[in-house]
Amino acid sequence: MGSLSDIRPLLHTARLFGCGLFLVREDDIVIMKYGAIYSALFAFLYAGLCIANFYMLRWDDVIGPRLLTLTAVRTALIYACILSDIAMTFWYNWKIRAALSHLRVFDRATKYKEPRHPYRNRYICWALAFAILSFWSIVGYITFCVEHKDSVFNGITYAIVNATLSMQLMTFASLSSLLYERFRRLCELLLLPEDGKIMVVDRSGKQFRLQEVWWLHSCLTNATEMINSVYALQLLLWISSMSFNTLTRIYTINDNNAVVQPLLMVREILLVSACVTNLLIITIVCHVTASQANRVGKIAFTPSSAILAKRSFTQDCSVEAVTYFQLRQVHFFASYGIIRIDLPLLLSIASGITTYLVILHTANV
Repeated sequence: MGSLSDIRPLLHTARLFGCGLFLVREDDIVIMKYGAIYSALFAFLYAGLCIANFYMLRWDDVIGPRLLTLTAVRTALIYACILSDIAMTFWYNWKIRAALSHLRVFDRATKYKEPRHPYRNRYICWALAFAILSFWSIVGYITFCVEHKDSVFNGITYAIVNATLSMQLMTFASLSSLLYERFRRLCELLLLPEDGKIMVVDRSGKQFRLQEVWWLHSCLTNATEMINSVYALQLLLWISSMSFNTLTRIYTINDNNAVVQPLLMVREILLVSACVTNLLIITIVCHVTASQANRVGKIAFTPSSAILAKRSFTQDCSVEAVTYFQLRQVHFFASYGIIRIDLPLLLSIASGITTYLVILHTANV
């Protein structure tokens, strides 16, 4: 995604669920006029749903005590994700706007242009938003058919709460995609054409010096760190919630009651696939954005670099610039450095889920 206009469909859809009550302009976002009131109302709404869910669990005598405990923890994590995102994105809206300001500085300096078919990305975002809403509507309807007690309430909350969580996650992924596109553009500017011809790639009519590349990379890195700081708590809760949901849903699928009810089995499989997809989105988006950012320093000092090809490279090169690219590594972290989010994290999550599934099934024997 190249601009805010591209991700506008996702931001508008998320606003329906109280996620990021932003007005999207051409290159900036601002809180709605009554954003504080709307955020408070949505927060009270989800808090009320959370209390109602726990109240109903208290009188649930169908599931056993172990599954009841797992369901209670799962419910608490989901609502913690939603409420924390509403609070953090509203409170730290200035950081998101500051990050977008850094992107505008980069765009002006490099004369960043939108792709040839800008509307294609917007159509993709509209289709993605429609697919998310349709998926959770189906899950909500199945829940209505499966649940014997409070079926209407459970069906509606399953659809709304999970759709809200998905849209919050997609908002983070769409903002990260803006960062990824800028880092990719910077890498393109640094690479010489493969066939040796001059200006095969549009370099905006300007050859950048090493200090200018340092400055551009620093702008994008600062924007990345600001976005990461806004979503640090949510990333920890999203990973915890998706992992725990996957664990408990697989445990439910292997339960004898799920085998007897085919619709329950279908719902649990859909929920497991959604949780795994969300985990993949989080880790892949964070991994590829960080990898693209760290690739800039590697390209700057390779033989194919446009900077090294300049005759004045020895004058441009400075110890501070070289040290910066060696030491300034970009990574996404959850909750201020507790967990580094990249692809190897998926292996840790998978091994943890497998271990706890073995423990739970061993306890049943």
